[in-house]
Amino acid sequence: MSVFADAPVLPQERLWLWRLGFPIVRAFAAFLAPWRIEGAERVPRAGAFIVVANHLNWKDPPWIEFALGRALRYMAKRELFAVPVLGFTLRGIGCFPVRRGGADRAALAQALAVLAAEQPLGFFPEGHRSESGRMIRAHTGISYLAQRSGAPIVPIAVLGSRESRIGRFWRRDILLRVGEPFHASELDADPKDAQAVADAIMRRVAPLLPAAMRGVYA
Repeated sequence: MSVFADAPVLPQERLWLWRLGFPIVRAFAAFLAPWRIEGAERVPRAGAFIVVANHLNWKDPPWIEFALGRALRYMAKRELFAVPVLGFTLRGIGCFPVRRGGADRAALAQALAVLAAEQPLGFFPEGHRSESGRMIRAHTGISYLAQRSGAPIVPIAVLGSRESRIGRFWRRDILLRVGEPFHASELDADPKDAQAVADAIMRRVAPLLPAAMRGVYA
């Protein structure tokens, strides 16, 4: 069993690898690819919540975490955990593996355990990066998590992460817009229709983006 087997459900102050590395890595990130954030005050200060965002680039997960200053627990494709050093680091900061290409019940169960432990979960409902930069149809896993957990959902729009380049420290290409938190029970969607619920969740992200980026949620 991994030394970090319990990391996803541990409180931030007990994630020693995150606590040691985050301030240093965040400082480098702020210099190499600065960001702007709008609406940060809308993020809950404590307890469980689910960050949902559109997905454009590999920088999206860490830069959202840098901007919020919180140890978000992300699912990451399981192949990454087999990479030396990277896999160790991902486990140590509270991430956990997911099998892509189908419903991974173990990953969903772990995500629910994260929320039950009152820890924040980061989630990209589209499942993978959008090659066009426009929103693509969400998978239904977010419906399951939102309804089963009852946790507040924090919509975040990511802009500019595809265009940003590491080293252009004089530019703030990455912009994160935080919307108003909501619960799945507030959505105007049939709770028995998982796809309708997933779409309704992503329609809370879409208005935070320019019209040209809203894709199927225009």
